[in-house]
Amino acid sequence: MIVTLQTHALQPLEQVRAFMAGVGPVSFTLTDRDLAHAWMGDTLKRFGYARASRADRGLLRRYLAKVTGRSRAQVARRIAQFLEEGQIRDKRGAPAAPFARRYTDADIRLLAETDALHGTLSGSIPASCANAPSRCLAMPDLSVWP
Repeated sequence: MIVTLQTHALQPLEQVRAFMAGVGPVSFTLTDRDLAHAWMGDTLKRFGYARASRADRGLLRRYLAKVTGRSRAQVARRIAQFLEEGQIRDKRGAPAAPFARRYTDADIRLLAETDALHGTLSGSIPASCANAPSRCLAMPDLSVWP
């Protein structure tokens, strides 16, 4: 079930304060990270977070945490990014130094040929199948299996 929360109707901070005071546990969260970031940035702009009083900033922080389901620290990081860059975006990317591959494509082809010639599996698969046979039954695409 998809529930849409219309937050644009909450214009003055008094309405946000009433929303926060009247709502117990909230059962909705913004699960899409990009939507949550866009909504948080829009909310911070709409309520003028940068020029708000200390009490109003605390109210907005609690409001963002409650609606998005993010922790206090996560909300604080997003607000800091908003104040610094003017927007909230996902900074995650590919790792600078990813893990090195253990086997090259040529190694894998050679291992598959060895398996086919001997009629048995090589490597760690037989050991893992001996320890957890149900895991191997879920792997029907194994090329060489008795």
